[in-house]
Amino acid sequence: MAISAITILAHWAATTSDRHGDVAYTRGRNAVIDTIACLIAGAHDSASIAARDAVAGWGEGAATVVGTRQRRAAPWAALANGTAANALDYDDYDVPAASHPSAAILPALFALGEERGLSGRALLDAYIVGLEVQMRIGEAINMSHFHKGFHATATIGTLAASVACARLMGLDPQATGHALAIATSLAAGYKCQLGTTTIHLHTGLAAHNGILASALAAAGATGASDALDGNWSTLSLLAEIDAPGFEGPLAKLGNPLAIEEYGLYVKPYPCCSYATAAIDGLLALRAEHCITADDVAGITIAIPHRNIEVLKFPVPRDELEARFSMEYCIATAILNGAVTVADFSPEAVARADVRALLPRIRMSPLAAPEVSVAAVHPQPETVTIQLTDGCELTKTMTQVRGSPALPLNEAELMAKFDACVSGFLDPTDRVSLKTALMKLDVLDDIRDITRHLSITMHANSAE
Repeated sequence: MAISAITILAHWAATTSDRHGDVAYTRGRNAVIDTIACLIAGAHDSASIAARDAVAGWGEGAATVVGTRQRRAAPWAALANGTAANALDYDDYDVPAASHPSAAILPALFALGEERGLSGRALLDAYIVGLEVQMRIGEAINMSHFHKGFHATATIGTLAASVACARLMGLDPQATGHALAIATSLAAGYKCQLGTTTIHLHTGLAAHNGILASALAAAGATGASDALDGNWSTLSLLAEIDAPGFEGPLAKLGNPLAIEEYGLYVKPYPCCSYATAAIDGLLALRAEHCITADDVAGITIAIPHRNIEVLKFPVPRDELEARFSMEYCIATAILNGAVTVADFSPEAVARADVRALLPRIRMSPLAAPEVSVAAVHPQPETVTIQLTDGCELTKTMTQVRGSPALPLNEAELMAKFDACVSGFLDPTDRVSLKTALMKLDVLDDIRDITRHLSITMHANSAE
């Protein structure tokens, strides 16, 4: 009888060495820096406020709720912080799982680690292990899972968070397997929630459910070992027959590590990642030819059809929809020469000059066959600007900025960090937090980080 995917994943996750190598630890540290920045900036978004206000009456604990003086039990802190990390759609994403892995995994690990006073290296080790599970499951069920309408941040993210938490808790292979099996019954989330606060709540739920599943397993709860790849399993129910399956992904489990093989995509703009290449192309043309909005007769963005389905709000009603509107992002870029957090507010979305540009912008599906989500080289995307004088300008983007192929350098990463936390953290805390994050892998206690996150300058919910 074949060994189940859960058994293989759980044994590897529980027994693999923490000697992951410098590349894995450096990329893991950078993911933490980026996620903490996004979490601080997103802590006062409507989705974040709703999440933390909802749990405010359910007792105190040892884990920080970022942006407030609140301290909750780890599952509730993870729910609030996971939601905040994704609230601005500025957090990183991965290719194989088509998900936001760090925002689902790291808030769970920080909440558990803060309760237990664990080290920075232990947190990074658990994150690397959880990310391995995230991407290998993504390889096994995508793009079929994505095309069925599931939001993988909520589904695969829950599975990965459960294993990451089990690793941080030091669970043995059997208990880790039960945690993953239990998590399959907690994993849900649909792409229909795009443009609502629930799409961001998905990351909080994944973090919360990861802690819950691992805690249940640690307490003796059990789950089916074939819940990933048997009958009535994740593979058979959440994907179609065209899904690749687990044989290939499991054969290379940990060799190489997924964080080394694929890396992570760090966002340069706080909106849907499917708009990134187009924004870059538009801004390049704008700068090169000194274009203003008055010069533009029309703009056409040629992108994969599946991306058009996600960028589904041509005339967004609010900032939630604007983050998933190619038209809004491109209009903002041509007007402002940038796309920033400040561009996603009720006032910015209602601007008359932005509204006037929206009808001039359209998306066109690429005629070439789409590449697999797991391909190293993305399908080139093209921005074409029709000018009022009859001329036409074109820019083709072959790589996405922030991807492993075109990564943000350390200065750009830290500039993003500073922009995210400015105005929220006290300047002294900001410097101390940055220093602690830069030496995360040698911190004896991650509370040297979380103690800088409990109060912000503009906290605007119950404290």
